[in-house]
Amino acid sequence: MSNKFLVVVCLSSLPFLFTLNGDFVFDDSEAIVKNKDVTSGSWGDAFYNDFWGANIKSNLSHKSYRPLTILSFRLNYILNQHKLSSLQFKITNLLCHVICCVLLWKVYENIVHKRKLSSQESNIKRKTQNDKNKKWWMDTPYLATLLFAVHPVHTEAVCGIVGRADLLASMTFFLAVLCYSKAMNSKQWKYVYLVCTVIISAISMLFKENGITALGFCLVYEIITKLKFKRNEATTKQNFIERNSVHIGIDSIVRSITLMLGAATLLYARWNVMAGTKPEFKPTDNPTAFDGSLYTKIATYNYIYFLNAVLFIWPKWLCYDWSMGCIQLIKKLTDGRIIFVFLMYLYGILLLIAIIKNKHRKTNRIIILAVSLAVIPFLPASNILYPVGFVIAERILYISSAGYCLLIVVGFNKLLHRRSLIVCKIGVFMFLLLVLLYSVRSWQRSLEWRNEYSLFISALTVCPLNAKVHYNVAKAADANHQTTWALAEYKEAIRLFPEYYQAMNNLANILKNQKQFGESEYFLRAAVQYKNDFPAAWMNLGIVLANTGRFDESEQAYRTAISYRKKYPDCYYNLGNLYLEMNKTEDAMTSWFQAINQNPKHVLAWTNLMALMDNTGQISRALKIIPKVLTELPDAPSINFAIANMYGKLNRYGEAETHFKRAIQLLDKEVQAIHYANLGVLYHRWKKYSLAKEMYMNALKIDPTFKTARKNLESLQKINNKK
Repeated sequence: MSNKFLVVVCLSSLPFLFTLNGDFVFDDSEAIVKNKDVTSGSWGDAFYNDFWGANIKSNLSHKSYRPLTILSFRLNYILNQHKLSSLQFKITNLLCHVICCVLLWKVYENIVHKRKLSSQESNIKRKTQNDKNKKWWMDTPYLATLLFAVHPVHTEAVCGIVGRADLLASMTFFLAVLCYSKAMNSKQWKYVYLVCTVIISAISMLFKENGITALGFCLVYEIITKLKFKRNEATTKQNFIERNSVHIGIDSIVRSITLMLGAATLLYARWNVMAGTKPEFKPTDNPTAFDGSLYTKIATYNYIYFLNAVLFIWPKWLCYDWSMGCIQLIKKLTDGRIIFVFLMYLYGILLLIAIIKNKHRKTNRIIILAVSLAVIPFLPASNILYPVGFVIAERILYISSAGYCLLIVVGFNKLLHRRSLIVCKIGVFMFLLLVLLYSVRSWQRSLEWRNEYSLFISALTVCPLNAKVHYNVAKAADANHQTTWALAEYKEAIRLFPEYYQAMNNLANILKNQKQFGESEYFLRAAVQYKNDFPAAWMNLGIVLANTGRFDESEQAYRTAISYRKKYPDCYYNLGNLYLEMNKTEDAMTSWFQAINQNPKHVLAWTNLMALMDNTGQISRALKIIPKVLTELPDAPSINFAIANMYGKLNRYGEAETHFKRAIQLLDKEVQAIHYANLGVLYHRWKKYSLAKEMYMNALKIDPTFKTARKNLESLQKINNKK
C-alpha cells in the first residue's frame, strides 16, 4: 500500500512540479490580483460578492458564488505576508490535486468493492494478498487513480489558479461520496454520516456550484447499490411482475429522501443568494444559447458533448478559451459533424445493450456508476438546465474525468480477463504507455500555462477562428514589444468579429503611439459606435484629438468618458494635460487634483501638478502638499526628483540633495542624464565643485550630447582656473 501511495503522489505531482514558478495568467488577474475580496481586510465580503468581486445580487454579476474558494485565496495572501505570490498559490493547487487523487482512490475502492469487508473476508484478503501484489494490473481502483492523476485535461484546473474552485469542489465531492458510503454501511453512526454528506455537499457548492452534484451521484450510488429484485415463490403462470418485486430497505428510503430534500434546500438557498435572478451572458460567451433555431441548439450542444468526450480520450486539442467562433454552429442537416453525434449515441446504446446482456452484476454496477460519475457532475455545464457562460471549459471536466478513467480501466481489465500471459504483458505495456503519454502531454500543457504569452500562443492552432484568442495573442505580443505582430493579430480579431470594440480600442492605442492618429481615430470612433458607453475608448479618442490640435472635441470626448465612469483618474489626468496645452493652468491643476482625489497614488498626476507649481512660481503652495505626496508615494523617483528641484530653488541644499540621491537610487539602471545634471547644478550652487564636476561627468557618460551639462562643466573649469 505504501509503495502504491507513493506512486500516486509522484505521478500526480511530477507533470506540474517544474512549472510552479509561473505567473498569474488569464482569469487569475480578475479573480485574484484585482479582486479586493482577496486583499481587503474583511473576511466577510466574499460572502456578499461573486467570484470576481462584484455584488452577487447585481444584474451585472456573473452569479458564480464561491466564497470559500475566495477565502482560500485570501489565506494564501495572508500566509505570504500580505503579498500575492503565484508560487504559493500554485503549490496550493498542486497539493489539492494530490489530495483529490488520494480521495478518489478511496472512492474507487468503495465503488468497486461495494462495501466494507467482513472479518472473514478480511482474512481471505490477507491470505491472497501476495497473489494480488503479483497482479497489480488487476487492481482497478489503483489503475484508475493512476490514469486520473496524469490526465492532461486537469492541467487548467491545476496550473490555472482559478482552477482551485474545481479542485476544492472535487475534493469535497469525493469526501461526500466517502461519507455517504459510510452512511450506507455503518450501523451505529449511519445518520450522522448521512447528515455530514449533505453538509459536505453544501461546502462543496460554496467552493463551486457543481459541488451539489455530489448529492445526485450519491442518489444513483444508493439506487444501484441497494436496489434489489426479490424473487417470490410463484407458479409458472404468474407474469414477471408477479414473480419479481423490487425490494428496497427503509434505511435506503430515508437516505434517498434526505438526499433529495438536501439538494432542494441547497438549490433554493442558492437561488436566494442570487436574488432570484439568472446571470446575463453575451452571445460571444455562448453563441449557441442565443441562436433562434431549436435544431441548431440541439445539434451544436450535442456536438459540444462529443468534443468534451474527445478531450477525455485524446487530449491533444486543449485551449484556455473556446468562445467567439471557436466552434461553428451546426445549422444544416448536411453538416458532416452531425455524424460524430450519432456515433456518440450509438456507443451509448451499445454500452446499454452490453450492460443488459451482461450477467455479471458487479461489472454492470461499476460501469453504471462510472458513467454516472462522468455525466452527473457535467450536467450544470451541459446547457440542459440553463445556459452557461462558456462553450467548453476544461476545468469543469475535472470530476467527470474520474468516471472516464474508471470506465477505461474496467474495459482494460475485461480485455485481460483469462487471457494468456503474453497478452497480459502486452496489455499492461499499452496501459503504461497510455499513462506515460498522458504524463508527457500534461507536462507539455503545464509549460504552456506558465505565462500568458505561451498560453495565448498555444491556442492559435487549436482555435484559429476564435477572435478572443487573437485578441489575447495581440495583447501578449504588444507587452513583449512585438508591435507588428500585435497589430496583425488585433486586425485578425476584428476581421473574425467585426464588433470587437475592445480590440479596436487596443489597436487604436498602438497606432496612437506610432503617431498614426488618423487610423487610430477611425478605430476609436468605430469602437464607441458599437459600444457608446465605453469610457476607455472615449478617453483615448480625446488623447488622439488633442494630438491633432482639436482641443474642443478632445475636451468633449474626455467629458463623455467621465460621464460613463465617474471615478476615472486617468481621464482626469489626461484632461489636465489638455488644459495645460490650452494654457488653462488652474483648470489643469483642478483636473490633476481630481485624479489624485480618486487615486492618491497617481504618480503622473502628482508629478505634473508639482512641476506646474514649480514652473509657475507657486512654490509655497507646492510645499504644503509635499508631506501628503511623500506619504502616498515615498518611493516614486519622479516625485523625489520634483521635490529636489523645488528645494534646490529655495536653497535648501541638504533636503534637495537627499531627494536627488533618492531619485537616482530608485531609478537605478533607468537613471537619465538630467538627473545627474540637476544634482550637479545643486552642488555647483552649493559651491561643492568637486561633486558638481563628478555629477556633470556622470551625465555626459549617459548622454555625451547633453549641452547643458557640458556648458556647466566648462563654467566650473573657469571657476577652478581663477582659483
